[in-house]
Amino acid sequence: MTVKGKTYQKWDVHHHVVPDFYVNELKNLGIADVSKIKWPQWSPEYSVKMMEMFHIEKAFLSISSPGIFFKDGAYSQKLSRRCNEYIAQMAQDYPGKFGGFASTTLPDVSAALKELEYALDTLKLDGVGLMSNVDGKYLGDKAYREFYAELDRRGAIIYLHPNGRARQEDHRLLNPLYLWQNDTTRTVIDFIKSGYHRDYPHIRWIFSHGGGILPPLYKTLIRSLQGEHSHIEAELARWKSQLFLDTASKAFDEQIPQLLNFSDERHVVFGSDLGWANKMAVATLVKSYSALDSKSGLSEAQIEDIFIGNARRLFGPDMVAVEQTERPVVISSQSRPARAVGNVEYHYHCVPQKVIDTVQAIDPSFDFAGVSAWDERQTLEWMRQNGYDKVMVSLDLPQVWQLGGYDLVRILRVYNEEVAKVRQKDAQQLGAFGAVDVQQPLYALSEIDYCLNELKLDGICLSIDISATPFEKLLDERIMAKLSTLHVPVLIHPVDSTGIPLLNENYLDAIYFVAKAFYLGAYKKYFSQSQLILTHTGGVLPYLAQPLNILFYLTVKHPMSGGSRYLWDSMVMHDPKGYNILMNTIVDEEEQTWPDQPIIMKARKEKSSQ
Repeated sequence: MTVKGKTYQKWDVHHHVVPDFYVNELKNLGIADVSKIKWPQWSPEYSVKMMEMFHIEKAFLSISSPGIFFKDGAYSQKLSRRCNEYIAQMAQDYPGKFGGFASTTLPDVSAALKELEYALDTLKLDGVGLMSNVDGKYLGDKAYREFYAELDRRGAIIYLHPNGRARQEDHRLLNPLYLWQNDTTRTVIDFIKSGYHRDYPHIRWIFSHGGGILPPLYKTLIRSLQGEHSHIEAELARWKSQLFLDTASKAFDEQIPQLLNFSDERHVVFGSDLGWANKMAVATLVKSYSALDSKSGLSEAQIEDIFIGNARRLFGPDMVAVEQTERPVVISSQSRPARAVGNVEYHYHCVPQKVIDTVQAIDPSFDFAGVSAWDERQTLEWMRQNGYDKVMVSLDLPQVWQLGGYDLVRILRVYNEEVAKVRQKDAQQLGAFGAVDVQQPLYALSEIDYCLNELKLDGICLSIDISATPFEKLLDERIMAKLSTLHVPVLIHPVDSTGIPLLNENYLDAIYFVAKAFYLGAYKKYFSQSQLILTHTGGVLPYLAQPLNILFYLTVKHPMSGGSRYLWDSMVMHDPKGYNILMNTIVDEEEQTWPDQPIIMKARKEKSSQ
């Protein structure tokens, strides 16, 4: 039985130093802030004060984003050495209170190996801190093999932290609340895809911020990798004994069970993000994990392990075996989980034969591998077998969007007219979303009218690729204004949903669409009365609902007043508006049983082939 109000001692594996010399160096490089977030006022004394406040016995220090690699190898080596010696000196000045993770000069492997040797053998630091990417190079890079071989030989610890990307530096709060988290997961996937998890099994890992979205995305990831690596699930199950997820920023009921269930509670370690995180965030974090007796059925000893015991074992010599016990995801009583609705399947792809013929006439080289023409009888049989009363069909041909211009307009017109015929045959069981090209706004506006007024289709499918768009751009304002007046279902679908999530940056764009719509204020202005249907979400929407709720309030144009409303609605009234929107948004179901040989494009969030 857990003692109510118990204060747990802690080891903090996610604790940042932000020394003045480091800030000044980066300011001299023109880095005046990090994604428009001001540099924090930090000192060693501040860390000690926070440690006393939150009962942290020991903190493992590290440099946060944007890391140490700038200008050239020589400059970066000098900055890396200074940061590492600073951390080592703090450990000496406060005996027993601090450990630390060394910065290295990756992607300069030769210099990184030299710094690794100095940091671990001379400075006696506890491991190596790596950024998720440096100059766009991820941890699966072929050039890193020698670096990992040395870490594997040592059985060393790697502390992994997200880093921003050059073309997204101006994305402000979208970075810490969404994009940076994804970058951690992306680099883990890149590492796995390279086969390094098999080649270097003795490296122990701390994935900061719970590994980003890795826990909820894991099943989707397994399925997307199995085509290339048939034994990947068994390999990753073995690798998990070397993986530890830290708790930083993962304080919500929809998140914590995902961390616990990724392997087990023995592989979750306390991380505060102090140095950058504020006191309220850390207090919320501590409160959430201290309450896991009542919320997730953990014992006092298991909670104590998360706060301190697991880290002690991690920094010890022995491997920690996985002992998994599944726990239900906890959803707050005020909201329903993100879900599909009733007996209607909203995400089901249809490619009429006439569309295939039209595409082939325009481009005879078009690859239709894995695509078969629509067959109504087999679709109705699929509905019967899976208990659906109605299916809403939509288009999914990733290559067709590359044609652009009049060719694409012609194909979409043929598609819309053909699915109108499908719908007319049996409107009670078969509905249809019209397809438009959002990159051609004037055409899209005209085609929306044609689809809804002339063809009598049921809604509009927006095939989007916003992963590489400028920060301030979502969709053409005229298209959003048009949709806001129609009150019809709007299906949000990536242009390309093939391949591996995050390695294919477009895959999760439905979630990015909503995040951006919240933050730019477009959701309140244009979509608040629309029925959005999100596809290819990888099962991560409930996990992200609370962080994205912050973007709903702290919009680009109204960050200050939005902050007050966020605190009032979320903390006082317990009525977080953005969260409730997301938890009641229609998504296609995560787990489905699909025909072995579907005669349509598979209507699922995890698609291994087209």
